[in-house]
Amino acid sequence: MSNLAWRLLIAMIGIPALIFCVVVGNAWLTALIVTLQVLALWEWSRLARAAQIPFKAWPVLPPLIAVNMFVFAPYWLWTAPVAISLGFFWIGSAVFDGARQPLRTLGHGALFLLYAALPLALWARIWAMSDPLRFSVAGTLFVLFAATWLCDSAAYFGGRALGRHKLYEKASPNKTVEGAFFGVLGAALLLPLLRLFDLAVPTPLDYIALPLIVGVFGQSGDLLESLIKRESGVKDSSHLIPGHGGVLDRFDSLLLSTPFYFAYLYLTTFLHLYLTK
Repeated sequence: MSNLAWRLLIAMIGIPALIFCVVVGNAWLTALIVTLQVLALWEWSRLARAAQIPFKAWPVLPPLIAVNMFVFAPYWLWTAPVAISLGFFWIGSAVFDGARQPLRTLGHGALFLLYAALPLALWARIWAMSDPLRFSVAGTLFVLFAATWLCDSAAYFGGRALGRHKLYEKASPNKTVEGAFFGVLGAALLLPLLRLFDLAVPTPLDYIALPLIVGVFGQSGDLLESLIKRESGVKDSSHLIPGHGGVLDRFDSLLLSTPFYFAYLYLTTFLHLYLTK
């Protein structure tokens, strides 16, 4: 089967399954998040080996659980002692594991937790913040995914058609400034379309913030993951998804845009509640 056929087949199966988990949420979304985290951790250890970094995946599982406990638990103060204990267990494991470079090992693991594990876990919080009026009945998390897909598609086709100036050749020689601009425009289309069909009532700031978060930080996440792979000397983070690469390859844009999107939702929701008291 050709690479294009694989890509189409995976898209036909994977995108509906992903949308189902994102829209339904609850146990389905939790299962998706944990699965992606574990697979991303395995890919992270693969990249570390390629870059000759002393790193093992299994000691990172306790702090990964700690991150999820902090994010998933509605009352994190009850889970804080257990989560902190798991974190120190991980630090101690680097000492007794006999690693020659324990700080480098811990640093690589901490980067994974911040770069991949935490953004994925935040999907649960974003889903819980869904506002059917403001961001459509499909949910706040779906809006992030849909805007990202529009951004990626517009950047790809716009760059192929009109791309002339390299965006950041060190990270990705094929990406162009024109493509990045079209990506922002693509992300900006979502909320007006939802509003046109009476599926959402965004605030004026939403029309500006969403395309900037997705278009700027999302595309920066793509470039960042490309730099990580270049440093490791590999083309794809893995071959888990035929025709698409690995989990880190497919969700690289969301890893960087998710925290900023969450921060924007949190701040605007807090300000709305404060100003309407």
